[in-house]
Amino acid sequence: MTTIEQSSAGKLADELIATEVAIQDRMWGDANERADSTENQLLRAGQAQLDLTSHILDGHSAQRATSLALLNYYPEDWDGLRSYGSNVANLVVAAAFIRSEIKRRILLGEDTTRTKRGEPYTVATPYVSSEEALAALG
Repeated sequence: MTTIEQSSAGKLADELIATEVAIQDRMWGDANERADSTENQLLRAGQAQLDLTSHILDGHSAQRATSLALLNYYPEDWDGLRSYGSNVANLVVAAAFIRSEIKRRILLGEDTTRTKRGEPYTVATPYVSSEEALAALG
């Protein structure tokens, strides 16, 4: 296992996801012109990949984890759900599917507004509030 600095790990995660998105875009077109990309199928594929990863983390074999994930989320008319060889790779594939679903919804004109949290945190204490974090970005 390689040790990496936190900032470098975040950059590497972003790069891995961007690379996977580029792979998916090459396979299905930049606008995800798959005939079956509607009906939340990109989201469901991402959820299935997360479910598969969760089962692996719970100690199931990749084959058993795939079987379990197929039951819950993976689009019925898709094939190809599998482990990509590591937890990180599986999470990257899931993130790319979810990112593609976000992009699809933005292209459809869906609202991108992020609302404020209605209730204060009662258990977890963040370093700063979401308002402060957003202000620091701008």
